[in-house]
Amino acid sequence: MNVLHPSRSEHYGKAGVLLAMLAGCTVALVSGNLYWLGLGPVCVMAGLALRSPGNLYFLLLATIPLSAEVMLTETLGTDLPDEPLMWLLNLLLILYAVIYRKRIAEIKADGILTGLLIAHLAWIFIAATMSTDPLLSFKYVAAKTWYLLAFTAASWLFLRTAKDLRLAAWLLILPMTFACIWILLVHGATGFSFDSVNTAVQPFFRNHVNYGAILVCLLPLPLVFFRHLPRFRLLLWLILLVWLLALSLSYSRGAWVAAGVGLLAAAAIRFRVLAAAAFVSVVLVSILLFYFIQGNRYLDFRPDFERTIYHQDFRDHLRATYRLKDLSTAERFHRWIAGARMVEDVPFFGHGPNRFYPAYKPYTVNAFQTYVSENPERSTVHNYFLLLAVEQGIPGLMIFLLLIWRAFYLTGTHYRNARSGLERHAWLAVGSMLAMIAWLNMLSDLVETDKIGSLFFICIGLLIGGNSLFRNTDLASQEDSSQG
Repeated sequence: MNVLHPSRSEHYGKAGVLLAMLAGCTVALVSGNLYWLGLGPVCVMAGLALRSPGNLYFLLLATIPLSAEVMLTETLGTDLPDEPLMWLLNLLLILYAVIYRKRIAEIKADGILTGLLIAHLAWIFIAATMSTDPLLSFKYVAAKTWYLLAFTAASWLFLRTAKDLRLAAWLLILPMTFACIWILLVHGATGFSFDSVNTAVQPFFRNHVNYGAILVCLLPLPLVFFRHLPRFRLLLWLILLVWLLALSLSYSRGAWVAAGVGLLAAAAIRFRVLAAAAFVSVVLVSILLFYFIQGNRYLDFRPDFERTIYHQDFRDHLRATYRLKDLSTAERFHRWIAGARMVEDVPFFGHGPNRFYPAYKPYTVNAFQTYVSENPERSTVHNYFLLLAVEQGIPGLMIFLLLIWRAFYLTGTHYRNARSGLERHAWLAVGSMLAMIAWLNMLSDLVETDKIGSLFFICIGLLIGGNSLFRNTDLASQEDSSQG
């Protein structure tokens, strides 16, 4: 579906691209800022997107593993090139929705999950209006909106068939493989040392935690392909070997555990207990939190300021982890306690989106301070669920938990209703991804990043349109090809 008629737009489009290239080169030469050289290519992408926004959506997917965080000023940063592509896609989606609103209205959607997603965004807006710094909070609202449009709405619109899913998966797998090979080469030059891994993963990833997180969450994709694309099995074998080597050398403890969580989620889907398992997990975590709060038992785990340090040797790092003497673990306790006290202080509306860092230090407990408690990188609470309760209040957290539970429920339902092995394994991959993302966000705040956040909202978009997904595809032919 073209937004502009090709015969009318082609002539003007070519002229516009040439002018943009000339203008970009001229400004780059005059200002000395080479970023202006990208003006022409951006206009090319815009032209393709105007012909069909789906083109831009698939281009956006390919940039996710390779985008890098760039600081434009001392305080303002963005992710390039995927974040500008999100903004452009948002504008085109609005135009697309206006022109093709009748056709879009015919696309099936899960009403409950859609309603929860709207409620999630609406409550963020309410929490922002109640914030003590509304301007800072509404920046968060804007970012959340363009993530939902670019990934959830666009996935619902443009991932309609098995062919679409296959293209989307390859556009994530191949760039991720390139990133892994590049990082392994750079990391190998240092002997794959633990203390150099954070440097090796740049510029594509902020640190080894983000690197390991997206790598493990994408792992179900080549596994599904291995079963259903026999022509590419040799290539997929090589990709899996590279990925597993990269995952082991990421030194990301959370990502390693997440791989096990993904396997457990796949088993839970097969045995039709995924939604129940998610509910039980929430109950168990709540009981554990209550246990630590009662009688101030958490004080028994206060760190030794002199001995709780960052270990450069990974074996020492692991040993300190299970003894709860690792620096990152101790600092998590420090932030979690502050977060819990912030929720107790403002339980309903929260302190406002984007408000944890400016507000949390008065709520900390001195006994849990560590060498990194000054927090120069301005990181947050290291638990996304607690962060929601802090910034959006308990209602904000409950809405998000209901959204997650509904997503797990739909995953199991679509798996049971699947008409082919390909469809069943696709839903296994989605469920495993969601479970791993949920686990990783128990230890980090990754839903707000362009790497994990994009995968999460893509999964939600797939589930919203799940009733009609695959239905426009000849699944019989897919099954025949999968059997080789």
